Amino acid sequence: MINILNIQPNEPKARLFDYIILVYGVGKAGKTTFFYKLAQTDYVGGLDKALLVGFEKGYKALPGIYAVPIPSDDPDDKRDPWVQFQDLVDQLVEHRKVVTYRMIGLDTLDYMYKYATEYIIKRERIARKDAKIKAINDIPWGQGHVMVEEEVDKQIKRLINAGYGIFMITHDREKKIELKNGQSYDKTTVTLPERARNLFVNMADFILYISVDKEVVSGNVKETRYIYFRSDGDIEAGSRFENVPNKIEFDVELFLETFEKAVLESYGNDEKKVKQAKAEQEKEAQQRSERYIEDEKNESFAKEPDEYIAEIAELISKMDEKQQAETKKRLKEANGSINYKKYTEIEQFERALEIAKKVLD
Repeated sequence: MINILNIQPNEPKARLFDYIILVYGVGKAGKTTFFYKLAQTDYVGGLDKALLVGFEKGYKALPGIYAVPIPSDDPDDKRDPWVQFQDLVDQLVEHRKVVTYRMIGLDTLDYMYKYATEYIIKRERIARKDAKIKAINDIPWGQGHVMVEEEVDKQIKRLINAGYGIFMITHDREKKIELKNGQSYDKTTVTLPERARNLFVNMADFILYISVDKEVVSGNVKETRYIYFRSDGDIEAGSRFENVPNKIEFDVELFLETFEKAVLESYGNDEKKVKQAKAEQEKEAQQRSERYIEDEKNESFAKEPDEYIAEIAELISKMDEKQQAETKKRLKEANGSINYKKYTEIEQFERALEIAKKVLD
């Protein structure tokens, strides 16, 4: 509950695990290796403290990494890739207290979003009993795109709420930016569809670009890799901290040093305050995680279809004719049918219940 008399000034997060990191760059620039080396630092605590979800198998040459391939390598697991991922998230949330992982890597966002899209298409085709739904745009009123965004966001937030740090990986591409005066220029950005890009970029606290710069020295080509924290106009990058450099050389320890320095400066260079904040935030994060896991466990047993049907029916019984007509229209648009008693998916019941509440309000 909000208490206007007890609002406190914000205290910056001092732990890296409380920030969502998005890393992108050219192929073979070291994006997955960045996650791998970060896991090995004292800060994270070792390879067993980080789990890579391999939607692409870019980890094959990394010895000792803890990784789960999606889709599974198990030939007996015939489930859709996104259902496998949902199951993985279920397990990570349920067993949070016993697993050692502190950070989860999602590699790559491109395939992650693709599998989520395929899942929504199949789910809605079955739920609506409409064989014509073969692409996301076949779901009317643009709802398919919203459903994909909500599903991806939901699973990532479950991991965050359970106390895991999130490290997201994708590729780069050149995008032409058109200005109002008719001029244009090329900008390096993430290689994702626009709606997916907006979802991931908006949730990220750090957007880091890994470049491979080349120069000729004494007749030989020298390559230097950099991590960009800020945009130079041609590259998409950004950070929640103002006091970070535009770029540093690609080095995991240097990255952590840069992060720690930015945190320290945000606390007025008071090392004692930073140390205290880390301890307090670690404790708070653990308590939030425990509460969330308990709440999710309780919610999983919250309602059966009959309970949804009864609640929706009660709300509709309180509506006038105009409200009932509006409810039928919205149910048809959202779920493909106005007969909520025949729905087969929990998501359909939840959408119907939300529609009924909004119309009645």
